[in-house]
Amino acid sequence: MGVAAADGDGARSGARALATGAAQTWVPVGPPGGDVRALAADPHDPRRIYLGTSDGVLYRSEDSGAHWRRLSPGFPLRGQSLDEISVDARGVVLVGYWEVGGSGGGVARSTDGGNTFTLLKGIEGQSVRALAIAPANPQILAAGTLTGVFRSIDGGQSWARITPPDHPDLRNFESVAFDPQDPSTMYVGTWHLGWKTVDGGQNWLPMHTGMIDDSDVMTLTVDRWKPQVVYATACTGIYRSEDAAARWTKVKGIPSSSRRTRSFAQSPDDQNRLFAGTTEGLWSSEDNSATWRLITQKNLIINDVLALPGGLVLLGTEGAGVVRSTDGGQTWFASNDGFSERFVSKVVFDRVGRRVLAGIWGDRRHGGVFAAPGPRGPWSRLGTGLEGREVLSLALLGRQALAGTDDGVFVADAETGAWARMSTVVDGVDVHPRVKDLLALPPRNLIAATSKGLLRSGDGGRSWVRPGLGLADEVSALAVSPNDIDVVVAMNALGVFRSADGGQSWTQVSYGFGDVQPHAVAFMPSDDKVLLATTSGGLYRSEDQGTTWSRVTGGIPYSDITGLAIHPDGRTIYASDFTFGGIFRSVDSGKTWERLPTDGLASDRVWTLGLDPAAPERLLVASPTGGLHLMVPAGAAAGAAGSR
Repeated sequence: MGVAAADGDGARSGARALATGAAQTWVPVGPPGGDVRALAADPHDPRRIYLGTSDGVLYRSEDSGAHWRRLSPGFPLRGQSLDEISVDARGVVLVGYWEVGGSGGGVARSTDGGNTFTLLKGIEGQSVRALAIAPANPQILAAGTLTGVFRSIDGGQSWARITPPDHPDLRNFESVAFDPQDPSTMYVGTWHLGWKTVDGGQNWLPMHTGMIDDSDVMTLTVDRWKPQVVYATACTGIYRSEDAAARWTKVKGIPSSSRRTRSFAQSPDDQNRLFAGTTEGLWSSEDNSATWRLITQKNLIINDVLALPGGLVLLGTEGAGVVRSTDGGQTWFASNDGFSERFVSKVVFDRVGRRVLAGIWGDRRHGGVFAAPGPRGPWSRLGTGLEGREVLSLALLGRQALAGTDDGVFVADAETGAWARMSTVVDGVDVHPRVKDLLALPPRNLIAATSKGLLRSGDGGRSWVRPGLGLADEVSALAVSPNDIDVVVAMNALGVFRSADGGQSWTQVSYGFGDVQPHAVAFMPSDDKVLLATTSGGLYRSEDQGTTWSRVTGGIPYSDITGLAIHPDGRTIYASDFTFGGIFRSVDSGKTWERLPTDGLASDRVWTLGLDPAAPERLLVASPTGGLHLMVPAGAAAGAAGSR
């Protein structure tokens, strides 16, 4: 097909941005939960707790983890995993971080409760995987990195490497601990066993007698009552030493399937009470590691354990967010008010059920679909049955919710909300498709854009067929005309296809966009001749139902545009850039565009957008960081946040 540039004057959007965009801000609204990488308490005020995520976002609680607030501006870098948080007796916060998509990282320091940070010199560029403050002297810090151990003797102002730079074994450090009485004595763990120094790093001795060879030492904990007792957790199990790591004994009582212990803690109230956070729940010992029992659900992957006085225990988990106990682990409950780090793949407004649905991407254990009576929540997980699946698309058929997943289409029971997989048998074989987009058209017509081509059911999902005409390849996007539900458009790498009979037969009306990948397509509500398509190379427009296309200009970039939402009036359009970031708005049907302010967003890399059809001024955006955000007038931001 021919692709031309659409007319538009981007300069005209600049003045309008001052008048419109500047009057809005963004408020986080959920759904609650997500991945937690680290937890740390302020020793001066144990009710103040910090939480780090895998994308450089820091949260703080002022009430022992009951409620959370994302700090702003907070930690300044995205794409960094905040695995190590330490707080000294003065309340100074130190964060050790590593670059998720590279080999960089470092240590950052905050003196105002995490609101702002300074990136410390001398250790910048190092992938920091462990961080500790010497209990006997808070000016002495140690950081374990992939290239060696670094030490600071002035509170982080300067750093020096204290391991040989080219030593074959003194690298890939993952854990570090100080002797509580002697800051010159340090224990460090690597991806291959552990080491010890008693002279501040001038000399290093291996400390793996009794350990299984090739043990990845993930944590090191020195007994606060008996400094000669040291615990190490490794991929081969939990070890205990009675002689300051000279010899180790493997602890028994935890099944081998649960032996990957990512976190370990000793109760501040009872020297015999130990907690082991594993990839299969939290295990507890009340007799100094002689015996162990599981005290949480086994499906929790625990990244950090924080044991505080008075029986308060917080768990930082993958997917489930923060799990909290106030009675020493006898009972547990989710504690995610204000904490949202779920990646929402799709938002759907259910007019019949008077609710909003959000599908979760990237969390197979605790994701699925969340529902709320309105954009501000409260959110709850909708039913069971989606465990092990990623939700890629959502649709509604009457009172029924449908989810397109990485393994076919699931339908929710209208009464219980429980999900059941529809069999997707085509030509006698269940094709188990990855469903990228899904249309549900009354009375019982389903059309799915999948990795196995275009699939259609005319009986609500009981049986499926695969229409021909070149649509056997992966299909990326679908759209139905707002004026005629028989008119449907489908897009894949081969081009654009159109059906005039509800998807029973298809005609190719144009060829593809070249090297760019289509993401989504939508009809203009005011004119079903006009289509908009988001692609990896910008936004495209057709004025003849997909036969010819032109790239949209006027202020929107030629980049990875993924999100698209169109106001019912057909004039106001929103689009988002997932790779470089940005939310763009047009108020003249796409001729000119303004970039909206991103105040309040954790990240402006937005994947999907959703407009409430009953109140089209309500725009929801979803990024991989911070969950869903609602656009509100700047003066109403505080009230919107409080209404959660």
